[in-house]
This record gives sequence, C-alpha cells and structure tokens, in this order.
Amino acid sequence: MNGFEKIISISDYSVDTRHTCFLGSYLRKLFRGMDVDQKHLRRVFGQFATGVTLIVGLDSKGEKSAFTATSFNTVSLEPPLAVFSVSKTGRVGAHLLQCETFIVNVLAEYQADISDLFGRPAALKDRSQALSDMEHEWGVRVPDVLAVMRCVPFLTQDVGDHVLFVVRIVDAVFEEDKKPLIFFSSRYHGVHD
Repeated sequence: MNGFEKIISISDYSVDTRHTCFLGSYLRKLFRGMDVDQKHLRRVFGQFATGVTLIVGLDSKGEKSAFTATSFNTVSLEPPLAVFSVSKTGRVGAHLLQCETFIVNVLAEYQADISDLFGRPAALKDRSQALSDMEHEWGVRVPDVLAVMRCVPFLTQDVGDHVLFVVRIVDAVFEEDKKPLIFFSSRYHGVHD
C-alpha cells in the first residue's frame, strides 16, 4: 500500500476530536524523508485548473511590481480576505513585502497576452509600458477584465519556497458577461457552456 492509499484509509483509526494533532503527527511521520520530484509535482499541480490573475503591488513611493498568478484564492467573507503566493526567488517577491496596496485583476479568456507578458520572461520595458497604459485611480487596472479587487496587506507568512500574502479586500467590481481565462496542464483554455 502506498502513502496515498494509507491516507485514504485513515478511517481505520479512531480519532478522538480532543486530540486533533493525531492526523498531523501521523502525516508528518508518513511523509518524513519522502522526496517528490519537483518536475513531476509541477505536472501534478498542473492538473488543477485555475483562473488567471494579474496582481500589481504598489508601495508608498508609487513603485509597482506586477506578476501573473494562478495561486489566488478566497479565504473569508467576514472579514473579506483572499490569499496568493509568490516565490521567494522570483523577480517581484522582495518588493511585494513593501507594498501597501495590491490590485488583483481577474483576466478574461481573451487576455492570455497580458498573462504571458507578466508571467514569462519578457523585456522590463514592455512591462513598464503596459503598466503605464493601465494607470487607474486605484493604481493599475487592466481594462476589460472579469473582476478587479483593491486590497491591503493583512498577513504574510513564509511557507517553503514561497511567501503567502493574505490580503484584505477593500474595494471590488466585476462584469457578468465575460468568461475567465483558465490555466490547465500548462496551457490556456476558455470556458465553454
């Protein structure tokens, strides 16, 4: 029986809810010393379809950092919180820790070019020009997206090779008649009714 099958069959154990650390302790022992090939794991993660966002961080001096993220998710409605993660070794991570505002743009199915510009190696000049073209009263807003959220930092946490950013949503708008850009198995897709 491999580790995954063992996790599925943990119902064989009686878990007293007063001792909920049992499961965490059990999983730590189960996976201690197990190395997972990163290329393989990246392909496994790629089997989870996600929406695509362009997140722009703005610091107190008006400096901007922008990146494509598929790791954006809701956390809470009260208070209104969301989360995204950024690689510690990426080009924008250090600057984002200094940012006072984050603008999250949920990209529409026809905006793969914007995703590519900020998610793949590209000339900084091209990115800078694109950000200038998207100036908005909130800072930076991509035109014709599905939704935009203006957020402020709530909590950051180092986790593995990434930093988690939990942000509080302070403003949000959306459009109903557009379809999202989907990222699945290392490719873009649209939603078909």
